[in-house]
Amino acid sequence: MDLKFYIYQILGVGVIWAGMAFFFDQMGEPSKLIFYAVTSWLLFLIVLFGKKVYRDRQAKKDKGDKQEK
Repeated sequence: MDLKFYIYQILGVGVIWAGMAFFFDQMGEPSKLIFYAVTSWLLFLIVLFGKKVYRDRQAKKDKGDKQEK
């Protein structure tokens, strides 16, 4: 997947998360469970984004090393 996909997902979920965080004190128990699920999903997307960036850099580095030989 392209990096843009992860960036848009993180931005979209981040906006939703920020809106929910603003009203956290007014949330009931079911709403807090949804908030925790959104938080988990946001963290998961951030990890996937970091993993994709790392792998792309490694692939670029490996490709550059092979061309030098």
